[in-house]
Amino acid sequence: MPEGRFRRILFALLGVGAIAHPGVANAQTPRLEAAYSVAFWGISFGHTNYDGKIGDGAYSAKMHFETSGIVSVFWNSKIDATVDGHIAAHSISPSLYDSYSTDHNSKLQRVKVAFNGDMPSTTAEPPYNSTKYPVTDEQKKGAIDPMSAITSIISGVKADERNPCGTGVQVFDGRRRYDVMFTYVKDEPVKMPNGVFNGTAHLCQIHYNQIAGYKQKIVKEGKALPPMFVDFADVPAKDAPNGHFVIAIKLWSALSWGTVTATLDGIKVDGAAPPGMKA
Repeated sequence: MPEGRFRRILFALLGVGAIAHPGVANAQTPRLEAAYSVAFWGISFGHTNYDGKIGDGAYSAKMHFETSGIVSVFWNSKIDATVDGHIAAHSISPSLYDSYSTDHNSKLQRVKVAFNGDMPSTTAEPPYNSTKYPVTDEQKKGAIDPMSAITSIISGVKADERNPCGTGVQVFDGRRRYDVMFTYVKDEPVKMPNGVFNGTAHLCQIHYNQIAGYKQKIVKEGKALPPMFVDFADVPAKDAPNGHFVIAIKLWSALSWGTVTATLDGIKVDGAAPPGMKA
């Protein structure tokens, strides 16, 4: 299925929730809720939801991805993940990342990554062979989990006037180490057919680079990934680390067998739609 490759990029940007760890972000911390639909050839095959509290030096978030529609008959998958940690205007430090996934055979896989030492430690249930495709300590340095990567992008930790989408993230998910980087292209007007957004967005190209660990089997050896793009919008949130959230409005990749898209369906900041957007 072509969504396997794109979902890895989607996960690094949007995430997938179980139960968030309580007590990390306080009641005054801004809460962001965002929902996306994922489609192939214009046919919906899944949805993902992000729910996070980001600000006052801390963050906690949960996310859920699930296939739906006719695709679920052939390929049924669910992913839930949570994270908590500390955040500032230009830095993010995860504490604990916890994810559950269920594949089409109903097999449950749990991967937990703890960042409470010099190097992140991984616990997997059932365990997998970590020596077959190893990730070295040197490669893990400075890398963060997928949910923290999403939160970093949303919070604009690496965004500035020259790079409004940010420069990217270095990710370690327990199995593999990869980079998701952005190249700013231009600002462009975007009017979503579903009415969720109508305004100016930052168009950026996405670059995925696997560093080490388990390989994405959907990608043939030596074959380059197709171009991938995202439109980001700045959403005001006065108590957020940088005074706003950087929200992916639409992501897409034109594959040889069709276009895969992820589209924002609704967004809330502290329970209400931001100005000019739809909850």
